[in-house]
Amino acid sequence: MHTVYVHRPGRGLSKLASPDEVRRALGEADATLWVDLEGRSADSDAILGEVFGFHPLAVEDAYKERHRPKVEDYDEYLYLIALGLKPGATLEDVEFFEVDFFLGERFLVTHHSGAAEEVQTTRAAVERDPSLLARGPVWVAHALLDRMVDRLRPWAHRYLEEIDRVEAQVLGGGDPLERIVRLTGGLQHLRRMALVQRDLLGRLARAEFDEVPDEARPFFRDVVEHLAELVDALDVQREELSAVFNAYHSLSSHRMNEIMKLLTLVSTIFLPLTFVVGVYGMNFDNMPELHWAYGYYGIWIVMILLAGVMTLYFRWRRWF
Repeated sequence: MHTVYVHRPGRGLSKLASPDEVRRALGEADATLWVDLEGRSADSDAILGEVFGFHPLAVEDAYKERHRPKVEDYDEYLYLIALGLKPGATLEDVEFFEVDFFLGERFLVTHHSGAAEEVQTTRAAVERDPSLLARGPVWVAHALLDRMVDRLRPWAHRYLEEIDRVEAQVLGGGDPLERIVRLTGGLQHLRRMALVQRDLLGRLARAEFDEVPDEARPFFRDVVEHLAELVDALDVQREELSAVFNAYHSLSSHRMNEIMKLLTLVSTIFLPLTFVVGVYGMNFDNMPELHWAYGYYGIWIVMILLAGVMTLYFRWRRWF
């Protein structure tokens, strides 16, 4: 599936259907194109390889998934990989979709493996305001990248809310260890991607590539600032999540110590009682208490007094 927009001065915006039409439009000196490719097909192979003649390695990368964000300069165009959040991504399992950009002076070719809301929104923006494409393909690329980054920004607040809930669970005596570990993994994954993408777009905001004109660079710097704010916020959330984990570990250790202290005190109280029972459990004939009518009751009184005195002593020392 592919969608092709072409803008011609005086004729406005129109859509093209076949690779041949794209080839003819590309040959027009005043035409500006945005070709959006979804998935792989014979038409996408023809457009990437035959019509535009992109480097085979760049085309191969465009069809592959699971890339890191990167930018490569092929003299006549830039090849850029950017990542956005998948619709089904969660705080614990952060998943990304890949958008490949081929950015030239008069064309922009994007490729993604499935439907992407940010791409669809940018298409609607171009159809609503053709001047976006008329200004140049770099402005369409900026609009799409800006939407992808804007979708990332609220996640820092979502992590903050979830960390507050986990912290309340920890302080309430719950056991959210698995939740903490999974949140940490998701946050780290999002942070790494945002950090790499920030550095990548920073290269576009600086004067490194001719495909990005001077007037567009401040807008790319704005996108970079949004990513920098996200990275800073995620750093704060990572520290807070680490603090929650440390609090969970400390409380768990404290509870374990309390349990061990209680068991130790009980064992200590029963130690002399066990000694008394052991002494009078011996089978010697010459033990006067064995023949005493009240010996059984006396032993009970002695053991109760021992246990009571030891308990009062432990309470006096504030050991429990």
